[in-house]
Amino acid sequence: MKRFIILVLAIAVFTAAFATAEGVEFRTAYFTLQLPEGWETSTDMDDMEETEGVEWLGLFADSADIGLVGIAYLVHYENLEDISLWNADDETMEAYKEAILEDFEDDDPELIGTVTAGKIPLIVVRAADEDGEYIYADTMTNGYAIQFRFMVTDPEGEEQYPVTDGYLARIEEILATFTPVT
Repeated sequence: MKRFIILVLAIAVFTAAFATAEGVEFRTAYFTLQLPEGWETSTDMDDMEETEGVEWLGLFADSADIGLVGIAYLVHYENLEDISLWNADDETMEAYKEAILEDFEDDDPELIGTVTAGKIPLIVVRAADEDGEYIYADTMTNGYAIQFRFMVTDPEGEEQYPVTDGYLARIEEILATFTPVT
């Protein structure tokens, strides 16, 4: 019986590793994410409106008729250059979470929690603006915040839909694959 259980576990681990390997890699100069098979990615952000202090990194989307879309960007905060969540104590982490909630105060934010990718924490918040509900996530190191905004939309991006628990689980799975480029 033990051999059967070990064989089943070995097959499950192999299948999970194979499924991840067949997924789509989203790569920027700063990090990679593993996305589900069939997702589309783009790092061509020429159409994005220039925003001072923001470096648009790319977007990725589920190819379904209505599905998740994620946008990644990098923002530098000079006043936070001594902050790194990658090795932060509990007090720093809590203060950072509170600051995020304050920043999104107009969008009625709800702290979902923290997704840890290896040893890197990503803070996850649910909020809603005039376009609809979205999930915001970020991590900070030495004043540089890698930020994500996820929404559920149609292929043209004309209408947003609520972020269900299923979509939130998918977002957390994606964030858990966050790997800095070294």
